[in-house]
Amino acid sequence: MRERVVVLGGGHGTSAVVRALRDAAVDLSIVVTIADDGGSSGALRGPLRGLAVGDMRRSLTALSGEGSVAGRALSRPVTIHRVGTHPLGNLLLQSLTGAFGDLGLAASWLEDQIGVAARVLPATREPVALLAETQDGRLVHGESAIGRCRTPLRRLYFSPACPRSPRAALRAVAAADLLLLAPGSLFTSTLATAALPDLRATLAASWAPVVWLCNLGDGGGEANGLSASRQLAALTEHGIRVDAVLYDPEAGVCVDRRPLQRAGVRCLAHPLQGDAPGVHDATLLRAALEQLLSSLRRPSV
Repeated sequence: MRERVVVLGGGHGTSAVVRALRDAAVDLSIVVTIADDGGSSGALRGPLRGLAVGDMRRSLTALSGEGSVAGRALSRPVTIHRVGTHPLGNLLLQSLTGAFGDLGLAASWLEDQIGVAARVLPATREPVALLAETQDGRLVHGESAIGRCRTPLRRLYFSPACPRSPRAALRAVAAADLLLLAPGSLFTSTLATAALPDLRATLAASWAPVVWLCNLGDGGGEANGLSASRQLAALTEHGIRVDAVLYDPEAGVCVDRRPLQRAGVRCLAHPLQGDAPGVHDATLLRAALEQLLSSLRRPSV
């Protein structure tokens, strides 16, 4: 039986994990934030009154392969009068959501059409906005503004306060053999997904190990140069359990094993960075994840 792996996050970090796992012999599900309010996703939320689908489209593109016909088509810019220029995949997901009345069903139908076996699931059933409280007590509204914030952040909130997560996403997390918190922006990707009330509770109740894939750089922006142990503290302060950290000891982010190990977190060192600085290499990341999966496998009785 193939291991059930669930990746949680958004943005380019999640796409990197998807590329690493798309050909692996696992049952793969990706739970993606739909709180983006910038770029094409943000622009489409207004005129089409829809959900932010850009991160879901990126995951579908990564699953199909950026060089494939489907991958190129999903990323191809299309211009529509009064709507503007957007990747075809964003427009397709918005239109299909209108037809099915559900973004998860729309993504499932599109997965069948482009021939990918994994599931890409929205983190919420309804539109959601992000709010972040800074260390000096100021409230920052919106994913884009949070991403640009240079003041240290203390807490992430959602509007509405308790957005509902789809049953399919909760079932995937509850049934997982391995749960991966993808690299990426700490507040607007990782916490934007894992800290959602329904997902946070399901993660806490799961018996599967939760592994945080550490960024290769200090994060900049909203992470404000935080060390790995301080980023981990932010995750746990939001109620997210982390059992292990996968990191590259040669990367730019500061990883001090001692405070992590004192917190009961396993530190898994593995080369992850290829030729491009700050970018996870798909081959190296897949080798690290396959090594992690092999440690979970029990000998057959």
